[in-house]
Amino acid sequence: MAVKARKEAVEAMKPVKIYTAGDRVEAEMLLEALHRNHIQGFREAPGSGGAMDVYTGNSIYGEKIYVDELDASRAMEIIESVLSEAELSTAPGDEIPKNAQTLPRWVTVGFLTAMIAVIGTTIVIAAFHFIG
Repeated sequence: MAVKARKEAVEAMKPVKIYTAGDRVEAEMLLEALHRNHIQGFREAPGSGGAMDVYTGNSIYGEKIYVDELDASRAMEIIESVLSEAELSTAPGDEIPKNAQTLPRWVTVGFLTAMIAVIGTTIVIAAFHFIG
């Protein structure tokens, strides 16, 4: 019994950046919308944002969203649709007032990093105290 080899053409994905999300949550929301519409994509934090994404769960540099170049125009339509729906569903009381004072992200990240260092140092000191 002879087995016939099946030839398949495999094309590599040619990724193109279609959008830069403000944070990981927005990027994941948009990727989910793309996947529901059978478009594969991925996110990438630019620069040192990848390391920040691992350690803090988010990047201050945003998240770039990539799809195959063949799906780019359809993916942009989907993203624009999702973003316009999100704007419409925001009630006036939900918006942050323009004059509201917020801390820059670097201050928040610096504070969290310092707190993690203090907690880590405390744990190490406690461990040495109990051991020795």
